[in-house]
Amino acid sequence: MSLATSLGPAGRTALVTGAGTGIGAAIARALASAGARVALVGRTPDSLERTAASIIADDGEALVVPCDVTNEAALDQCLKFAESALGPIEILVNNAGVAFSAPLEKTSDEDIDRLMKVNVRAPWSLARRLFPGMAERGFGRIVNIASTAAHRGFRYCTLYTATKHALAGMTRSLAAEGVMKGITANAVCPGYVETPLVERAADVISQKTGRPAEDAKAALALNNPLGRFVTPDEVAAAVLYLVGADSGAINGQSLLLDGGTPPV
Repeated sequence: MSLATSLGPAGRTALVTGAGTGIGAAIARALASAGARVALVGRTPDSLERTAASIIADDGEALVVPCDVTNEAALDQCLKFAESALGPIEILVNNAGVAFSAPLEKTSDEDIDRLMKVNVRAPWSLARRLFPGMAERGFGRIVNIASTAAHRGFRYCTLYTATKHALAGMTRSLAAEGVMKGITANAVCPGYVETPLVERAADVISQKTGRPAEDAKAALALNNPLGRFVTPDEVAAAVLYLVGADSGAINGQSLLLDGGTPPV
């Protein structure tokens, strides 16, 4: 086995949060297709089972691990179960996240706590738990799914933007800490992606403005410089690249996926 082959995802265990639908499901399928054993983590067993079924139908290996990533005790049990069944986790994809849009004065303390728990603390908690094992084995790949909001500001998204900036900063510091231990940490920062989340956002806009939901959805797509939604498979391809055999020199980076938003 060559060094390049040994550093790829094939034969390794990956854990993907929010793996039941949308971006997370696409990432899980891509990793399984590349030969990884994939632990599917999320709060909704039914959606996780559907992702697992699609992976198994393609001769991949997947394990359903229902878990609320904001529950610290549940995280410990989640990792214990996943590693006992699939082996040491060497690829971590922090995909689970919560979107939120509201004017600053209508953002509550409860909103702050909720978004920080999911968008910042959960990725940090998982990385903290898995980092020592990755360092001991001399190999680890951490990919955080952030957003273009990690690099620019948007009206009515102060809280969401703050959490994604925090996630991007965490990624850079993880990279600095892991660089001599065989661990890389990178972020994928998509713009608007064609997912159920966008459908719900369009419905909310429609309810608040009276515009047809399809018009609201089309307007959201135009926020991406490429003039359309990013697909979940495009995000998954970026993740697969960052955990691939030739990715070891890429560390602490944020890969923007929307067709042209300039990094800042």
